[in-house]
Amino acid sequence: MRKTIATLAALVLLACSGTALARGGPHAPRVPAFPRLLGQWSHAEINVTIKRVPHTLILDQGRITKASGTEITLLEPDGTPAVIALSPQTIVQIKARRRDASALRRRMFVQTMRIDDGAAVRVRTAR
Repeated sequence: MRKTIATLAALVLLACSGTALARGGPHAPRVPAFPRLLGQWSHAEINVTIKRVPHTLILDQGRITKASGTEITLLEPDGTPAVIALSPQTIVQIKARRRDASALRRRMFVQTMRIDDGAAVRVRTAR
């Protein structure tokens, strides 16, 4: 229970802090940093408020089984496959370095972040 409350408090603080704007125009929602989730997880949906507008952050993590310039397929730790769309605005970080989505390869273990079930706004290697 305490871990849940601490995690929710951290997420509220995260949602309130501003970060770089997504490359999508003045009305695009801000792209928050990845929240730190404790324990083992494969999929999480978190309700946040960005610029006074409610949104749902959808986080997935898993091993890439299929990759292209427009989408990746993950095999999540619980065995569930997840197809994640990519866009030209997706921020991709591999080993803490900004890269193009074409650098994503099979067998990479990644975390993805989507806002409101859209294309991924962030992808990063997790291991």
